[in-house]
Amino acid sequence: MKKVLFATTALVLTAGVAAAEVTVSGDGRMGVRYDGQTATTDNEWNFNSRARVKFTLSGQTDGGLEFGGSFRADQAGDSAASNGAAYGLEGSVYVSGAFGKVEMGDVVGASEALFGDFYEVGYSDLTTIGGFSNDIPYLTGDNGGFSVANQVVTTIGTGTTAVTTTVAGAYTSGPNLLYTGTFGAFSVAASMSDGKNKGADAGQEYAIAGAYTFGNYTVGMGYEVADGDFVDVDMLTLAGVAKFGNTSVKAAVSQLGKDADANWYGLGVSSVFGATTVGGYVQKLDDKSAADADVTWWGIGAEYDLGGGAVVKGGIADDDLSGTDAVADLGIKFSF
Repeated sequence: MKKVLFATTALVLTAGVAAAEVTVSGDGRMGVRYDGQTATTDNEWNFNSRARVKFTLSGQTDGGLEFGGSFRADQAGDSAASNGAAYGLEGSVYVSGAFGKVEMGDVVGASEALFGDFYEVGYSDLTTIGGFSNDIPYLTGDNGGFSVANQVVTTIGTGTTAVTTTVAGAYTSGPNLLYTGTFGAFSVAASMSDGKNKGADAGQEYAIAGAYTFGNYTVGMGYEVADGDFVDVDMLTLAGVAKFGNTSVKAAVSQLGKDADANWYGLGVSSVFGATTVGGYVQKLDDKSAADADVTWWGIGAEYDLGGGAVVKGGIADDDLSGTDAVADLGIKFSF
């Protein structure tokens, strides 16, 4: 029934358009999650579920240039830049060819495009009470993205255990532009924002990255700049990935400069044993400013592939901020 629906939809939407295609997919999850305790809040166990639909569009010109885009149903409003009401803040579009790929919209920065993140712990992508997850703390991308500037901005923790840092100034920078290209063993990426927040002046982002792959090993370096509304920060990241059979190891180290003074270190590992995958990560932010807001966070989890697009997955994550508790979950993820 689903295949018939997809085929009918494609025929209707692509009538008269050569080599164009529209597909519909989706994902969902359901389970229970322990949201941890703080000095003032006791969330304990909660039900957690979600369902999303994704639209993927693709086409090709007579000359072989590929183009397309994607967005989820919940992103539809902010992915349509019509009459100046939106600025393409959600979803993304692209063109690609022998020169590489150019994307615009809610896309990652150059460093993340080449190096990615660590193993995703938990079926609900667990985030600690302090606001930390498996994401490597890149400075740019994803509409201003995470960045260390966002994770440790103003206050984390609760009550008298709260800590602050001068690594601040995260912002929404509008749609981003990302270029990626692979030429033999070398991969390159460059990205930037338009320096606007829905038309208003905002901070500017730039990033460039390169990687070299030899056998089962990849090494690379990325440089990012975020000229924020409050402070200007740059970050230099060195990353490496190694594969040993069914085990993958990823390590990275970053140094923040300009108005920030901090170092970051991270290590992630995942292994596949038949239908079972186990993985985890540990990360540390070493803040050398006067605030001295050092934080270490970690996560470990496992999943079992049931086949047909269903996976049983769970995990636990925590940070070393005092006055907070670990978070954990267990549930089922679906892909359609």
